Amino acid sequence: MEPTYRQGVHAYVIDNNNNFLIVQKKIYDNNQWDSPGGGIDENETLEETVLRELTEELGTSNFEILAKSPQILKYDWPKETTEDYLRKRGKHFLGQEKHQFLVRLTGDKKDIKIRESELKAYKWVPYEDLEKHFVFENQWESAKKALDEFRKTGLL
Repeated sequence: MEPTYRQGVHAYVIDNNNNFLIVQKKIYDNNQWDSPGGGIDENETLEETVLRELTEELGTSNFEILAKSPQILKYDWPKETTEDYLRKRGKHFLGQEKHQFLVRLTGDKKDIKIRESELKAYKWVPYEDLEKHFVFENQWESAKKALDEFRKTGLL
């Protein structure tokens, strides 16, 4: 079977002041951050995936999906990651394609309880600080495209 790209979602979560929630996975270095998200389960819609992943990773279901970007974040995994994924899950992917969403936290920030088996930290940052936190190759450029679209619609 020809390897494909794992399908997933990426959520840019904002608060009422349009600050962004960023997360640090356990496997990340201290200067590496990302937006929450994850893979799509079988028979699950993109929207269901976003809300499930946020609930699982952040311990609250108080989120509202505001918009979906037509931009799909696509990237290749390093060879070690593809081999590890095949070994652990029996699936061979070249990388990921992530559908990007703008989501608002509708509850209280104190309700957030990160899943410590996956994440080691989270914080809220203004738009102006995202670039210095998104240090992976093409991470900021991809995020900026989606966020610029959301800004044009007046959602940010």
